[in-house]
Amino acid sequence: MSDALLPYYDRELNAIKRLAGEFAETHPKIAGRLRVSADGVDDPHVQRLLEGVAFLAARVHHRLDDEFPELTDALLGLLYPHYLAPVPSCLVAQLQCQADLQTPTYLAPGLAFDTEPVHGEPLRYRSTAPVTLWPITIEAVRLSGQPIVAPPNPAAAGAAAVLRITLACMVPEVTFTQLGVDSVRFFLRGPANQTLPLYELLGAHVVSVAYADSTVDPNPVIVPPRAVKPAGFAPEEALLPWSARGFSGFRLMTEYFAFPEKFLFLDFTAIDKKTLVSAGNKLEIFVYLDHPAPDLERMIGEQSLALGCTPLVNLFPQRCEPIPLTHTGVEYRVVPAARRPRAMEVWSVERVRETLADGTQRPWHPFYRLAATGADAGVPKGFYQVTRREAVPGVPGTDVFLAPHDPDFDPQGPANTVLSVDALCLNRDLPTDLPFGGGHPYLRLVAGVAAVAGITAMTPATGTLRLPLRDARFWRLVSHLSLGHLSVIGGADGAAALKEVLRLYDFRDTADTRAAINALTGITSDSGVARAPAPEHPRPGLTSGRVPPAFCRGVDIGLEMDPRAWQVSGLYLLASVLERFFALNATINSFTRTRVTLRGNSETVAAWPARSGTRELG
Repeated sequence: MSDALLPYYDRELNAIKRLAGEFAETHPKIAGRLRVSADGVDDPHVQRLLEGVAFLAARVHHRLDDEFPELTDALLGLLYPHYLAPVPSCLVAQLQCQADLQTPTYLAPGLAFDTEPVHGEPLRYRSTAPVTLWPITIEAVRLSGQPIVAPPNPAAAGAAAVLRITLACMVPEVTFTQLGVDSVRFFLRGPANQTLPLYELLGAHVVSVAYADSTVDPNPVIVPPRAVKPAGFAPEEALLPWSARGFSGFRLMTEYFAFPEKFLFLDFTAIDKKTLVSAGNKLEIFVYLDHPAPDLERMIGEQSLALGCTPLVNLFPQRCEPIPLTHTGVEYRVVPAARRPRAMEVWSVERVRETLADGTQRPWHPFYRLAATGADAGVPKGFYQVTRREAVPGVPGTDVFLAPHDPDFDPQGPANTVLSVDALCLNRDLPTDLPFGGGHPYLRLVAGVAAVAGITAMTPATGTLRLPLRDARFWRLVSHLSLGHLSVIGGADGAAALKEVLRLYDFRDTADTRAAINALTGITSDSGVARAPAPEHPRPGLTSGRVPPAFCRGVDIGLEMDPRAWQVSGLYLLASVLERFFALNATINSFTRTRVTLRGNSETVAAWPARSGTRELG
């Protein structure tokens, strides 16, 4: 029972006592038979009766003030099923490869990791992005201004600074050519005042990149700025499983506010242009920049970048306790582990099956699934509805209840049927107590990989984040979802609308996140034209070189930011997320192109190419 009911009960009981006193003064004879007076109730049985009435009235009043959450729960569960679920704990882990490894090892996402026990319970995480373990190390990282010490580069004649990264093979006899290195992913590690400015430098101020053996390499390989690609935005690298019914732009917002470190990954590509020609035991990466960063030069070192890293999220599959269908209630609580109620919480119900007395099974489907009526004609159907409520007192988090709906229910049929529930679960609030530093938290792969020598946590584990379950915020969400996605960039109130959308996804609601949102001071949109890329498979009779150029119309979006907040808070990452958010809104045969200016200055401080959905144009 929720503690929120207690004030309703006290209020209703006081109201009944007051009305009883007024009734006793007006009808003393009747009140006398009930032993009710203006001073109170003398009969304990009548007192219990009034308390019972107060309890029932309190429940009704509480439900009315609760604004019937079943309505919003059902609507949000159909349109955006993960809005009501908590955001699990996240961290970034580094996988170190064996010292004698001489070939790369590819690790697909979805690897399971266990931590050291917290209150006697090991926590289970899983990786969300692929990792290629190259047997190489970072020997040195240096950011320096003019004079530029780097191979001559005609494409970077006006460079103001250069970032030099020195990589070396772990086995001295092995060369980069033998390894066949084609791309390397770096994680930007360190405090936010270091990683966010560095991310902006490598995202907005790169003019050219060179791969060379040394500063005097006579044959450096020069590649354009697009060889440095931001990672973590692709759908296959999603931190949270996301329904196809949900708009993936909102997933990016959720992940940014919950765990921004997830986006601090950069891919350096086209390295094979150097390694396929000739590369020794060491490889130098020179990143030419058009913007100096003297304050950052003193902080950048080999500890600023890390190889072999991947985000981890506290989500894991779990076969829940069987649910006997007793037909004595309208809903049943989904219990991940009966003996460990404080250790597991249901994040989402993935599959429900009914097992009959003879051992046969039939699948059940969500009650509000799309095209539920008329599907699988002639096949017995079972449906279920999921509701999330606050857990019992003393247990943090939420509990999930499953309400079965069986159109083919036979009251005379066998009663010993059981529902089997497969769910994605998290470890409630246990990650909050996970230590960090000094080799903690201890991480191990559930299924060992021979190439992995050790695992280190690069960031502390975040706590589990939850929206208030009973709040008018639900109605704000429903109102927001009823609007067109592009309404945030239309009209004079576009900035206010966009900031309101951002606040809806600010699960942490800290001073830093509020300042970042308030730094957005304006937004504009204009029609634009961009050249469409040539088709990969031209029509018969046309070679790729003979395909005529094509153009498409789109929207040029301008974001105006507060200049002080842009310098202090490192808002380039937020602007990058918004740029992807706008691009995912682009209609078919259209695009968005985003740039950022600072209030009081029309000069562009950051710009992105035209993008349609997840595809970059040009």
